[in-house]
Amino acid sequence: MEIIQNIAEAIDILRISKGLTVNELCLNICDESSYRRYKSGNRDIPIARIKLFCDRLGIGLDDFLYNVTAKNSHEYKKIYKLFYELQNKNYDQIRKTLQTIHIEDIALDKNKILYQYIVYTYEYETKIITTSEYFSFMNELLPLKNGFYTFNDIVILEKIAWIEMEQKGSKALEKLQAILLDPKKLYSINNHHAVIATIYANTVNLLTKKGDFKTALNICERGIAYSKKYNVTKNIHHLYYLKAYLFFQNDDKDAAMINISIVISLVFAMQDKKEFKYFIDLIANEFSMTKSMIYQMHQIALEKYL
Repeated sequence: MEIIQNIAEAIDILRISKGLTVNELCLNICDESSYRRYKSGNRDIPIARIKLFCDRLGIGLDDFLYNVTAKNSHEYKKIYKLFYELQNKNYDQIRKTLQTIHIEDIALDKNKILYQYIVYTYEYETKIITTSEYFSFMNELLPLKNGFYTFNDIVILEKIAWIEMEQKGSKALEKLQAILLDPKKLYSINNHHAVIATIYANTVNLLTKKGDFKTALNICERGIAYSKKYNVTKNIHHLYYLKAYLFFQNDDKDAAMINISIVISLVFAMQDKKEFKYFIDLIANEFSMTKSMIYQMHQIALEKYL
């Protein structure tokens, strides 16, 4: 019953993200009272009805069920832990763990894709495979589809976008920015949100390198909103810094200074001397300011902001 209730709750979260009323979702599928019983866990949802809900929400049934059940899967937890080792570049631990996991033993295709992503990225970052080989492998992992995108899709797209940027291409970046500008297209579970918030910042960096400051600023603002919505604010100061930089590039110096002030406040609150020094030095270099100018500006901007 708990899994059924989780399915009903996940359907309702998707309904809200798509901006549908209960009546609009249930039209010609079930009555609203049945829907409420599904949500409460008092009635099982027939699989055929789950598929109808998925069709209306624009997501494939397999993708939906995978994301609902993934967080409770031992197999997924083991692979996702490996993903975080990759995020932290803990290559020794990855090498040891890979010896204990074999792809033929992984039951779910989605887990296999995430596992292969980890293996190929580890091999690329440790110079075992070339950029050309890695680019080819990433494209093979990316499904050809539109509509809803999953966590696997977005992390793969980001890697392709970085390589394409070096090759003066932008197909993956265009798809990535379309997803991030409309998060309704992205289906993720709670432990994905922090990674996706980081991908917002990385995409802003890509767009800035491309010189598309307008889209970069839009993505940046969406990333800040996304981080606040899902309470994944550990690295939100990076987004505010990028926002300040983009305003500065657009000659809106007042807006830039306000956002620099926010960055300083956030980093100071972290009580991390290394991080604070890094951003003070970064601001000084990028904005041609002395440290005394930064502190003075911070006080003035705070007075205006408050």
